[in-house]
Amino acid sequence: MDSMPSDLVEVGFCSKPHGIKGAFHFVLGNTEDSVLENGMEIFLFPSKEKSELSKSGERFTIEKITFGHKVMAYLTGINDRNIVEKMLPFTIKVPRSIFPEVDDNEVYITDIIGCIAFNVDNGEEVGKVFDYYDNGAQLVLKINSKSGVVETPFVDQFVPEVDLDNKKISIRILEFV
Repeated sequence: MDSMPSDLVEVGFCSKPHGIKGAFHFVLGNTEDSVLENGMEIFLFPSKEKSELSKSGERFTIEKITFGHKVMAYLTGINDRNIVEKMLPFTIKVPRSIFPEVDDNEVYITDIIGCIAFNVDNGEEVGKVFDYYDNGAQLVLKINSKSGVVETPFVDQFVPEVDLDNKKISIRILEFV
C-alpha cells in the first residue's frame, strides 16, 4: 500500500453496520460541518483486535454519505454487510490539510491537542492537552498534569488565549469549593 498522509486526524469511529447492503453507521465528532463528502478518501484504522483492517490503516473512498439522525456511509467496493462486520470496529481519519481555513479567533479543536496549558493567573505550566469531549453544553479539554487529569471547558472564560504557532494555551483553573 502507498504511504499514509503524515497529518491524519481522527474525525470519528464506526462500530455498527447499517442494513444489509454494506452501509456503515459513522459516529462523527462534528456532523454539522463535517469535512466528509462523497468521493473523498478516508483512512480507517482498527480500534479492536477483532477488526480485520490492517493495523497500519487502509485507504477507502466514500461512495455516498448521508447526514441526518444517523450518519450513513457507503464505501466504494463494499456492498455486503458481512464485509462491513469484518472491518468493525474502526476509527476514521482524514488529512488535516483538507480542513477549510478558519476565521480569525477560531480554531479546530483537534489543533489544541498537544498544546501546553499554562495557568492564566500565575503563568505556571499545568500540563499537555491530550483529548477533549463534548459534555452537551460545550467542549471540555483534558489536560495531563502532574496531579492527574485536569478538565477545562473550552470557552473564552476558561481558555482566554490560544497560541497555535507556539502550541500553547492559557487556562483558568476551576476551583471547587
